[in-house]
Amino acid sequence: MLGEAAPYAPVPWFWSDQYDAKLQIAGWNRGYTEVVACDTDRGLSNWYYREGRLVAVDSINDARTFMVAKKLLSQGINVDPSKLTDQAFDPRSLLP
Repeated sequence: MLGEAAPYAPVPWFWSDQYDAKLQIAGWNRGYTEVVACDTDRGLSNWYYREGRLVAVDSINDARTFMVAKKLLSQGINVDPSKLTDQAFDPRSLLP
């Protein structure tokens, strides 16, 4: 719109309700080299990294994590995996 060429590169995402489970996926979990599993009182999530860089997040019954992951991935913000292991982890703390 402003005369500057910028590629449109949306973050792929998926959301599905399966009976009482909500499956949410942000990013593309192909070619990952590390997975960090998070189990909180809100739900479960897997954070996928490729060579130290966050590439995708899958979550079950954790819409908050899904929404934060979409924002992190779309803004190119990387997350230190050590921040994900606390039971009281709040994904909103990762946003600038």
